[in-house]
Amino acid sequence: MTQAQRDLTAGAEDNLRRAGIPAPPVARPFSGWLALGEPNGPIDLTRLFPEVEIRLESDSTEFARALAEVEPSLVVLIAPPAGVGDLQRVAAWLVPHRRSPAVLLSAHKAVAVRLHALELGLDDAIDMSSDPAELVGRLSIAGRRVPDSSRAPGNRIVVGPGVELDLRARAIRRDGRLLSLRPRELALLEFLALHPGQAFARGDLLKNVWPGIPGNERTVDVYVFWLRAKIERDPASPVHLLTVRGSGYLFEPPAAPGDGRSQR
Repeated sequence: MTQAQRDLTAGAEDNLRRAGIPAPPVARPFSGWLALGEPNGPIDLTRLFPEVEIRLESDSTEFARALAEVEPSLVVLIAPPAGVGDLQRVAAWLVPHRRSPAVLLSAHKAVAVRLHALELGLDDAIDMSSDPAELVGRLSIAGRRVPDSSRAPGNRIVVGPGVELDLRARAIRRDGRLLSLRPRELALLEFLALHPGQAFARGDLLKNVWPGIPGNERTVDVYVFWLRAKIERDPASPVHLLTVRGSGYLFEPPAAPGDGRSQR
C-alpha cells in the first residue's frame, strides 16, 4: 500500500469514528472452509474431510457475518438452509475474492437451483445424491483450486476459435453462447487448459482429474472425444486437444493474433 493509500484509509476511518460508526472488520485469511448448512444435515463435511478445518454456520445472518470476517479457502452452501439470497450474497462476494472458490450442494430435484448457482458464478453445483466418491472428489478439487488472477476477465480461457472455457460458470462459451459441460468434461478440459503444451498419460489424467474415483484409461478417451465435439472446428482432425502417441493427450492453445501460427 502506498503512502497516499494509507492516508486515504486513515482519513476514512477517522470519518467513521467521528460519525460514531465502527470501521468494518478486515477479513483475515482462513485456511479452512466456511459452510452454510444444518449441523445434523444430510452432508457431514467434518466427517468427510477430517483433515480440513470447517466453520459451519446454520443461520444466514451468521454466515454473512462470518463471510465478512474471514477469507476461507472454500465456501460451501448446502441447500437447504441456503437460499437464493445466500447464493446472490456469495456471488457478489466472489467478485473481489477471486482466490476463494464457492460450491453449492443441493437436493437431486433442485436442478434449477444448481443451474442458477452456476449462472451466478459459483465454481461448482453438486447433486447431494451423487456417488459419495464423486461428491468428495469434486469438493476436494474445488478446495485446492486457486484461481489465477492473470487469466482472462471473468476467469475465461480461450480453448478454440470462438470458444472460451468459463471457469466461473463451469461451462464453455461458443461464440458467446453458454454450453453446459458434464462435470468430468469440465474438470478434464480445465486441467489440460491450465497446462498448455504439456502431455499427460491417461493414467496421470485419471489421478489428477478424478482422484479417488474408480475409472479406466478408456474413460479418458471417451471424455476427450466428447470435448473435441464441442471445441474443435473439425473433431476428426483436432488441433487443440491432441493425441500424443505413446503419452496420452495435451492441450494446444489457439494461436494469439500476430504470433505467426495458423488458425483453423
